[in-house]
Amino acid sequence: MKIKTETKIGIVGVLTIGILIWGVNFLKGKNLFEKQNTYHAKYDNINGLLPTSYVFINGMKVGKVNNIQYMDAQMTKFLVSFDIPASIELPRNSVAEVYSSDILGSKAMRIIIGNDYNSYLAENDTMLSQTDVSMFAEIGKMLEPYSKKIENIVSNLDSVVESVNTILNDKSQQEIQSMITNVNEISIHLASLSKNLNDVTAQEKEKIHTIVDNIEKLSETLNDEKLALIIDNIANISDTLANANISSAMQSINSSLESLSGVLNTINKGSGNLGLLVNDDNLYKNLEHSTQALDSLINDIKANPKRYLNISIF
Repeated sequence: MKIKTETKIGIVGVLTIGILIWGVNFLKGKNLFEKQNTYHAKYDNINGLLPTSYVFINGMKVGKVNNIQYMDAQMTKFLVSFDIPASIELPRNSVAEVYSSDILGSKAMRIIIGNDYNSYLAENDTMLSQTDVSMFAEIGKMLEPYSKKIENIVSNLDSVVESVNTILNDKSQQEIQSMITNVNEISIHLASLSKNLNDVTAQEKEKIHTIVDNIEKLSETLNDEKLALIIDNIANISDTLANANISSAMQSINSSLESLSGVLNTINKGSGNLGLLVNDDNLYKNLEHSTQALDSLINDIKANPKRYLNISIF
């Protein structure tokens, strides 16, 4: 059986139109090969929701808004229709919420799944609805208690600025300029001082190296064995001092010093022979005269013994 050319062209045209319809619906988010259920939700304000907005469940795109129409002439109520796959069962207390899907404020719809698993929504049922407060509105509510404080702060800032403008008159500006000039001069002097310090450091660098070398030699000389020996000697000395009866020795020294102090006090008072000798000048002079007379007698005896000694044998 031979198929005419016109028939072939017709079949190709129908297939092309079918593929085109399927492609358009696919781009719109509709799957012609999966059954879709249509649901509705009523809103007082749709906050910019569009008929092409997506529908999400737990962050996953499951459908699309297909129609938005106002329910009265004053546009106080809106009916939003949307399609989701029939395989998704929605409990009757599920909520369709309009919310901002990104930071730019794009609107979308999300289904908040309810917990009434004994009763489910049927196709073309109207769901519970709510409109999420935008992020900026939330921020405005959070900042509302602080608005008066912010106004006071701004007012205080205005006062501060006025005070600063009053203070910064021509004379004050000249003084500030003079202060800046002085600071620049000080920085120049500091730079010069730093250069001088660098020069001195360079000149003394060799001496510093010598000192470091001497310290290294000293550390090498005090090796571990010698240092350990020194520490042992110090420990022995400390043990000897600890074992010595220092308290008894100090008491003996204190007793001796007290006795010596008593003797000195007795001498100073003139008591006893030594006290008289120290304090009485006449006794010292008489003793000196007696010594001189005795010395003269001894010398005379040595010079003239016969005068004093008469030896007779018979």
